[in-house]
Amino acid sequence: MRIFAVPSLLLLATSAAAQPAETPPAPAPAPHIYEVGARVGGYGFRREAGQAWDECPMGGFGVFGTRALRGPLVAEAGIDLYSSGERTHPEDLPIDRTSGLFSGAIGARTNLTSWLRGYVQLGGGLEVARVSVPYGDKRIRDTLVMPEGFVGFGLDLKIWRQTYFGTSFRALVMGNFDYDPARLDPNNMWVAQPTADNVFAASPDVATQVQFSLRREL
Repeated sequence: MRIFAVPSLLLLATSAAAQPAETPPAPAPAPHIYEVGARVGGYGFRREAGQAWDECPMGGFGVFGTRALRGPLVAEAGIDLYSSGERTHPEDLPIDRTSGLFSGAIGARTNLTSWLRGYVQLGGGLEVARVSVPYGDKRIRDTLVMPEGFVGFGLDLKIWRQTYFGTSFRALVMGNFDYDPARLDPNNMWVAQPTADNVFAASPDVATQVQFSLRREL
């Protein structure tokens, strides 16, 4: 019996060695941690008498980056440049306003489908604004640094591989100016020439902002 057992064991060992080893499953692709993007948009302040959000309309563009944190959390940092448009009401302050917005936010993001995701954000930052108003043939000018805060939500549509087109809405709290334009008439002998501190005494106000973005995962 031992004589027949030895060849049998050798045959089994040879068959086992001839069989290919099982291929381990391919690892799942690593999640994309970073994103970069560009955005355009505009915002305006709410008028006290009415529902319009077109006081001191601002339009501009910016760049931003995001980093995925633990779970659904995402951090964002951005730099935006905005400038004022034409007055929409003759009684508005004729202000020329150019603002650099430096912002950071923390939010949560989730995939709604394989090609659509949504997110919410809470953030804040600083606005560096150069402002001026006409006074006769001169202008009254100032440069201000003001805080800002916002809450918002948005949607991102996947258009090609790691590329997304998005839209977002934000409610902003930031500085605005409530000054009587009639006091800027140099021909009014009853009113002295105003100082920049008086004209540009900022107070917190609420604005709404809509943005469109293009971003790519790295």
